[in-house]
Amino acid sequence: MKVRKRRTFQPVSFSRRPIWALLAIPLLLLAVGAQRLMVPSAKRPLRAVRVIDGDTIVLSDGRTVRYIGVDTPEHGQPFYEAAKNFNRKLVQGKVVELELDVERYDHYGRLLAYVFVRDMKGQRIFVNAELIRNGFARVYTKPPNVRYADLFVRLQQEAREQRRGLWALYRPTRSPVIGNRNTLTFHRPNCPAVWRIRPQNRLRFPNAEAALSRGFHPCRECQP
Repeated sequence: MKVRKRRTFQPVSFSRRPIWALLAIPLLLLAVGAQRLMVPSAKRPLRAVRVIDGDTIVLSDGRTVRYIGVDTPEHGQPFYEAAKNFNRKLVQGKVVELELDVERYDHYGRLLAYVFVRDMKGQRIFVNAELIRNGFARVYTKPPNVRYADLFVRLQQEAREQRRGLWALYRPTRSPVIGNRNTLTFHRPNCPAVWRIRPQNRLRFPNAEAALSRGFHPCRECQP
């Protein structure tokens, strides 16, 4: 009678496989992600080739960049052209440095970034901050992109006190307003947007000044 030999289980030895084979898939995934989240470096400088408005530009690689933390007037509103021209003077044709935050893209597919350029003396200029400092933009903090939120609120307070740019025309309501903790927007109580705010996100302010000092921005529709 022929006796069969019992086959023993041979564990796979990863040490026999070349290390590049083990790392191939993770490295491939990292490479794909890097292509999507890559920020221009000194080796690949990108320029601002088109200024769409006060807070949006187009880069030389075709990507559209929306500045984080600021909101400039829309077409047809006071200071629209002034904000656009100020932005153009800051960035048009210049090499830009981008700094990203938590969310990389908005719902329009635009890259969200803090934008920096260099002046003639080589000094680094924070474009988002300069728009607020000079009164061409309001603070527009939208969590989770809040890295420079406190700085922007301080600069806005300075611009308001000096009545620079759009703050020379803005007349904040002295009546109570309703804030949205989620979007950091405040509204007049009768604004339709108020009814869409979840109860846990509602915050009542005695007036618009109090809301502004907390970093909230006025609703575009009801203009509180």
